[in-house]
Amino acid sequence: MDNKQAMLANMHTFSVVARFLSFTKAGEELCLTQGAVSHRIKNLEKQLGFSVFVRLTRRLELTAEGARLLATLNDAFGQIFSELEDIRFNELRGELYIGASPTFALAWLMPRLPGFQKLYPNLNVKIRVKASKLDFKYEPVDLAIYYGDEYNPDLHCQRLFSERLVPVCTPAYAQQFALADDVKRLQDVTFIHCIESLETISPTHEWSTWLKAHALELDTERKQYLFNHGEMAIVAARQGMGMAIGRVELIQPHIDSGELITPFTSVDAGLGYDLMCAKGQEYRPKYQAFLNWVLAQNTKNK
Repeated sequence: MDNKQAMLANMHTFSVVARFLSFTKAGEELCLTQGAVSHRIKNLEKQLGFSVFVRLTRRLELTAEGARLLATLNDAFGQIFSELEDIRFNELRGELYIGASPTFALAWLMPRLPGFQKLYPNLNVKIRVKASKLDFKYEPVDLAIYYGDEYNPDLHCQRLFSERLVPVCTPAYAQQFALADDVKRLQDVTFIHCIESLETISPTHEWSTWLKAHALELDTERKQYLFNHGEMAIVAARQGMGMAIGRVELIQPHIDSGELITPFTSVDAGLGYDLMCAKGQEYRPKYQAFLNWVLAQNTKNK
């Protein structure tokens, strides 16, 4: 057995000992003597250059370094066994757990999901919605779609599509304020702001982006509504409460129905929708299947 194989064997032994915090119980699990288990752990510590256990009178405790190593091994073993399952069965099956912001899930993802499940009938979809970005360390999701431009070195991120911003309101509201093609009339409206998925950016960011592109300076906070849920902002606009700044990918059905109108042109948001997962998980068939399906949906809309 070469050094690498020996270290792998010792690490497996370490993971079993860490589960029981006992050399004796680990030996029973591994069909080894207590002495053999202890010897493997000593060899591992020698190979690593640090202790993984504190040996107390009648029990073991993980050292801080041992706890870090165990967390890494658990992630690695989980990924290995998951890949083996996919290879063994050679088909997409089981569960796909998706994280997304509430409004993206409602407005974009859910109307299209039946098509995904027709393609992959053996894959059950589970959705976890959260307005702020999910933490993959604590949330058991396979992947997530979020709006923004934040770089996270701990995640694999792939841009799916960009977004555009456009002011929207009811036809009656546009008529009430005589908005037709006269941007200066915006100074009289009530502004509706949405901060869903933008918790680290100014609440007025999207309106400011649109106004800057049109070389306008208006006080969007003088008369305003502020929501942390995109669907609530859209409902407010639909009820004639003011003028919202709409994300075109999400607002389009309401524009197509005529319920909301866009008196002015859209501008590039400078942000977009990213598909994220823990690094290494992007190679899994489930991730690739979902990625290719999402990209195909966006192509259909063009």
